[in-house]
Amino acid sequence: MKKLLTTGLILALLIWNSVLTYEVFFNQKTDTTVNPEGTVVQTVVTEFDTDVTRVVETSIEKVVGIQSIQFDEVFSTGSGAIFDSKDGLVHIVTNNHVVENASKIRVVFANGEEVEAKLMGSDVFTDLALLEVEVDFEVNPFKLGDSSLVKVGENALAIGSPLGLEFQGSVTMGIISGKDRVVPVDLDNNGSDDWDSIVLQTDAAINPGNSGGPLINLAGELIGITSMKIADSSVEGMGFAIPINEVMPIIQQIKENGKVIRPVVGISAVSLDELAVYQKSYYGIRLDLNAGLYVMSVMDGSPAQLAGIKEGDVITTFDNISITSFKEFRKLLYSKKVGDVVSISYERNGKTSSVDVKLK
Repeated sequence: MKKLLTTGLILALLIWNSVLTYEVFFNQKTDTTVNPEGTVVQTVVTEFDTDVTRVVETSIEKVVGIQSIQFDEVFSTGSGAIFDSKDGLVHIVTNNHVVENASKIRVVFANGEEVEAKLMGSDVFTDLALLEVEVDFEVNPFKLGDSSLVKVGENALAIGSPLGLEFQGSVTMGIISGKDRVVPVDLDNNGSDDWDSIVLQTDAAINPGNSGGPLINLAGELIGITSMKIADSSVEGMGFAIPINEVMPIIQQIKENGKVIRPVVGISAVSLDELAVYQKSYYGIRLDLNAGLYVMSVMDGSPAQLAGIKEGDVITTFDNISITSFKEFRKLLYSKKVGDVVSISYERNGKTSSVDVKLK
């Protein structure tokens, strides 16, 4: 019995060796050349074809390089993803920070064609922008994926133009390192966070110039727009992309309206946690009140004024959610739509009141 098992094992190994030999033989290309001495030289090259190479081959033409120009000089470069193309009209999504303050925007396609783009609109909060170009050649858009189905650990590819268009079409590969990451963003560079970006985390290399380019899965589907990385000598492999499910509603609004329409309350306010004790005393705010918004001013005819909110009030809740910072207040407000009615609680002269506010 033992001899029979040994014989079977040897036979199986011989069959497997034959299979490998067949695969290598039929995946080899032999180039024959003759050197000056008349000797025949054969060079054997093994061709590799994997899921990744096929995805890259079909995706790289859907990525563009972007040059932002001021005073006839290129001052910023980035990348973009083609998500819509019909009858020669091509729409490209990129980052707001790539095209911000540009007087002219140039799009460079994978085939080398350069076309001036029209900026249809942008949004500073989500760091997204929409470009439109007219072309006389065939352009294929990305198929949109579903970022809610992305799994931590699955492979992801980033394509773009790191460090400039001389490296256009560069591909990096990694995995999805995390979902629903919250990254605070300081939009006006005043040292205070203004917004929380909800992003996908990846260890695929993201370099300057990759901004605005696609993050795709191994089905070639667009699952995110690369936007930022943590640049620190002690940090490696922490890049971020805006999930495509967050991107498309913003881009659709820009496409239809030229901007993102968000509701307003009509107040200027400051977080209590940003005020020193002497400032609270000056404004007449209870010193033990540490969470909320101090209303600095109210716009004439605004929803806040019509609801009776006044300068000096301290807003404590928005839609029954406690407010701890202006950033949180803005996030809650922008989750609503124009015409929605929300309940706002505020404190005035030591008394708490609540009003319904119809957002405009």
